[in-house]
Amino acid sequence: MRTEVRRNGEWLDMPMEDLFRLARISTVAQILERDDFAKRYAAGDPISVLELLYPLLQGYDSVAVRADVELGGTDQTFNLLLGRDIQQAYGVEPQAILTLPILPGTDGVRRMAKSAGNYVGVAEEPAEIFGKLMRVPDAAMPFSTSCCWTLPLDASRPAVEAKRAMARALVERFHGSKAARAAEEHFDRLHVRHEAPTAVEEAPLPAGDPVHLPALIADGFGVSRSDARAGCWARAA
Repeated sequence: MRTEVRRNGEWLDMPMEDLFRLARISTVAQILERDDFAKRYAAGDPISVLELLYPLLQGYDSVAVRADVELGGTDQTFNLLLGRDIQQAYGVEPQAILTLPILPGTDGVRRMAKSAGNYVGVAEEPAEIFGKLMRVPDAAMPFSTSCCWTLPLDASRPAVEAKRAMARALVERFHGSKAARAAEEHFDRLHVRHEAPTAVEEAPLPAGDPVHLPALIADGFGVSRSDARAGCWARAA
């Protein structure tokens, strides 16, 4: 019997006896010390055997590549330290580890992730980046600025000023100073002065029959009819 492991981007066979050797290095009790496993076990939530094997397989990666240093988020501390133990079990010099704080998303609560819809993409349009960063909750600003901005947060100034400065700095980092100025102007035009944007998409009105406005907006601009209907009511109000 054989299983597969991924090494240097390629799937390779691992003989079953090698997997058994790896599985003998740690105990179930040690694996359950990992914070998320401990909480789920205490709550009676199921934990699959595959999940228990994952930290071991991650540690074996460090053996396979003979890692000197491994980087990871603070949520990976257990796995990274276990990797050192596994390296020593295989006679490999244990790696140094470096952990970094988890960046909260634009909701200020959950970790930033595309799947959660609370992320800022570095390749997004400058105005989109600026607008997303301006939506970060005030309470999350101290930690957010410490993670992605090199300047300290001045607690005596309004949080909105710190958000503007952070948004300008990050847009400038990825798109340049000219784009940062244009993104801030776009934000002010829409959300401060409540003016129409300089570039507005257009959708032609069909001739003849009466127009169902939510359907026209949904079809023309790629939104759901419920969102289009809500926008119509908001504009009417």
